Amino acid sequence: MANNIAVTALATAMLCTGCVSTPATESSQPATPTSHAAEQAIAQPAAIVSGPPPVWIDSESKKYPRVDYITSRTQAETAEQASQQALANVSRYFLIDTSKYEMPVEQAIVGAGYEINTTNLPDSALTVASPEVKRVLQKLKIVDTWFDSANKRYHALAALPRNAGRGYLDKQIKALDAKTQEYMQAARSNPDPFIQAGKIAMAWRCQQLRGEMQKAMRVADLTGRGIAAKYKLSLLRNDAINLITTLQIQPSGLAGEMNAAEVTNMIRGGLNTAGLHPTDINPDYLMSGTLKASIIGERNGWAVGRGELKLVLTDKVTGEVRGTKTWQIEVPGLDENAAIRRVYEKTVYKLKKDMRDILIEMAMQ
Repeated sequence: MANNIAVTALATAMLCTGCVSTPATESSQPATPTSHAAEQAIAQPAAIVSGPPPVWIDSESKKYPRVDYITSRTQAETAEQASQQALANVSRYFLIDTSKYEMPVEQAIVGAGYEINTTNLPDSALTVASPEVKRVLQKLKIVDTWFDSANKRYHALAALPRNAGRGYLDKQIKALDAKTQEYMQAARSNPDPFIQAGKIAMAWRCQQLRGEMQKAMRVADLTGRGIAAKYKLSLLRNDAINLITTLQIQPSGLAGEMNAAEVTNMIRGGLNTAGLHPTDINPDYLMSGTLKASIIGERNGWAVGRGELKLVLTDKVTGEVRGTKTWQIEVPGLDENAAIRRVYEKTVYKLKKDMRDILIEMAMQ
C-alpha cells in the first residue's frame, strides 16, 4: 500500500511539473511537457476519444509494442485517475519504497548517491530515487486515452521507451555494485571490527537497493533475467552481525541519575540477548544510556507515559563517540505508576529485540 501511494504521489507530482505529458490520443503528437498542458490534457474529458475501442484495450498496442516500450493500461471513473494510475504503474519500477525496511537506510542511500523524498501522505512513505530518474520519467507519457461510453469508464495507456528504462536501470545496478565493492574493500583494509561491520552494513544496504532495481530490470529486460548479483544479502548481513558480536561492550547508566543502575541492567540485558559480550573488564566500548520517563496526560481514561531513551557508544581507548541512538515511546497504563512501569518494560523489550540493529546502525554513522 505504501509503495502504491508513494509512486502515485511522485508520478502525480512529476506530471504536474511537466516531467510527463498527456496527449489526447495515440495518434496525436505528444503534448508540450508543461504543467498547464499536462493538467489540461487530463482535465478535459471532451478531448478523450469515445467510439469503438482501440486495439490496445484488449491486446498489445501496435504503435507502442512490448518489444520497444514498457506500457501500462488502466481504467478508472475519471480521466485523471486513469492517467495517474497508468503513469504510476510504470514509474514505480524506477522508485524504491523504503518503508518496508525495518532499519533506517539513509546512510546507505546518501552514500550511494540517491535522494530521499517523503510523501505528504498519512503513510509518510520514504521513496528513494536517483537524481537521474527525472530524465527517464520525462520520456514516460500517456500516449492514448479512450472513453467507454457504455460503462462510463476512462481508459489510459502509458508508455516509456524500453531502451531508456533498461539503460537507466543497467547504469544504476552497476553503480550500486561498484559502491558495494568500494565498501567491501574499505572493510577489508580496516582492522577495527566495528568499522568493518559498518562498511559491510553499508554494502548490504546498497545491495538491498540493487535488489529492488533488479526486480525492475527483469521487467525492462525482455529476457526477464536482469543482471545477476555478485553478493548475497543474507551473507552480507550475517557478516556484519558476526563482527558486531565480537565487540566487548561495557553497559552503563549515566552517573548521577536515579535510575542509572536500572538502565545499566537494561543495556546489559539487550547485549546479552543479542549474543554480544557485556563486560566491565577491559571493554572495547562503553554503551551509556539515559531513560527519562514521565506522564504526559490522560487518554480515554488511561494515564499515558512517555519514555525517551538515549544511547551513546564510546571508544574506551580514544574516548571517541562512535554512535548515538535516541527514540521515544508512549504507552498507556491504568494509573500513573502503571504507565511509568510500562515505559520501562517497553524499553527493555526494545533493547532486547533491536540491539543488533542499533549497533549496526551506529557502525554505519
